Amino acid sequence: MGITVSDIEQKEFVFKGPGYDPYDVDSYLDQICDEMIAMQDRIAALEEELKHAKASLEVSKQAVVPVPQEIVKAEPYAPPIARTSETLENILLSAQRISDEAIENAQKKAADIVAQAEVTAGEVLDEAQGKKDTLETELHVLREAADDFRKRFMSLINEQKALLEANSSVFEKAEGENEHRRGRK
Repeated sequence: MGITVSDIEQKEFVFKGPGYDPYDVDSYLDQICDEMIAMQDRIAALEEELKHAKASLEVSKQAVVPVPQEIVKAEPYAPPIARTSETLENILLSAQRISDEAIENAQKKAADIVAQAEVTAGEVLDEAQGKKDTLETELHVLREAADDFRKRFMSLINEQKALLEANSSVFEKAEGENEHRRGRK
């Protein structure tokens, strides 16, 4: 087998943005590991049974005395051990096929989960990039508005300063007249 229970238990996925819940993924992988362990135990038990059945078959073959062909007219009889051995072999092959299918399904589901996570991550990144672009545009507009406000404010201050300077001669003149009037009194 290409993937072992240990491989599944030790597999770490990279976390990218909001994706699948890592605890749910770990829990599901643990279930897959448990199922694989159970299948491996079943396969080992069936292999052991097959080994014993083959050993019994060999013992039986040695104990059987060959009968001359002329005497035997009926179809050859298959001893129960041979049928049991064949059945165990079929069971073992079936268990192996089921195990392989379970692994293949787990790999497909893992690939689907990774693909979906990548799609979701891409969507999140695209959305974040869009928000960033919008905020940068708004910042640019605000900076231009602030610069325009500063220029208009400075212009207003300069206009007021010019008016005050122009009117200062009026104030000086009025002040001189008031002093002059005070001096006459």
